[in-house]
Amino acid sequence: MNPTQTPGAPNSKPRYKKPKAEKELQRFSLVLDAAETTVAVLRGLNFPTAIFGSLACKLYGNSRCPKASSYIPWTCNINELQDADILVLPTSQDTDAEALKRLIVASAPRSYYLKNARNPAATYRILWFRSSSRRECKVDILVPGTTGMSLPTIPPARIHWTRNLPLAPFPFVLLHKLKGWADHRVAPETFKRVRQATDAADVRRLLEITSHICELQKKPAWWTDEELFDAELQVHSVVRVRQYCAEFPERVERWRALGFDVPESATDSAVVIAV
Repeated sequence: MNPTQTPGAPNSKPRYKKPKAEKELQRFSLVLDAAETTVAVLRGLNFPTAIFGSLACKLYGNSRCPKASSYIPWTCNINELQDADILVLPTSQDTDAEALKRLIVASAPRSYYLKNARNPAATYRILWFRSSSRRECKVDILVPGTTGMSLPTIPPARIHWTRNLPLAPFPFVLLHKLKGWADHRVAPETFKRVRQATDAADVRRLLEITSHICELQKKPAWWTDEELFDAELQVHSVVRVRQYCAEFPERVERWRALGFDVPESATDSAVVIAV
């Protein structure tokens, strides 16, 4: 008997707790697997795609992007990367997101299933990916023209390929992530408002990717590119940049270097976008 062990006490071993880095790696690998599989399924159905959102932010974080099993593009909280956002570029305007979800499930029923939304009044269903290890991840399927999303029909030549994955162009990923930050700040739902810290950090990290930022600095008023930004996103992005700089004044110069007119006084930036 171990001299420090109390007589009659069960000889139990401490429960193994995975390190945070290992959890982050597993989560990233799962979301990446979901994206790779979904892109492949849609390619087989002749639908071009473009990844945006947090996964695109992380994949832009390092141009080499080795296999997920050995690399996470940048340090992230395990709760930051919850799903894969995939913009599908239909060949027909009659194809909507719900039809695409059903096609994906029909094409790979062992890897996908549909689940009802929490809101019983919702007219959409949620697509879930199931990996070979039975771990699950939500996949958001969206199409250009989705109300309130400002999602463009991206020309194939402007898709950025990384690790055999199609990413939405960097300028769009940056300003759409800024949109997410601004939207989550004023969201009535608590679970959405708490995401604003993650969004703000994603924006900061994108601003630090020198190679892509330097390219934008060469293009005057790049946020007016009509192939990537509708009129609403163009106008609102200017306002959101000022809001972001009011919240994070240490990042003002980064936005000014990108061509945005950011006022000296943070109070001048207190502009609210009408929803």
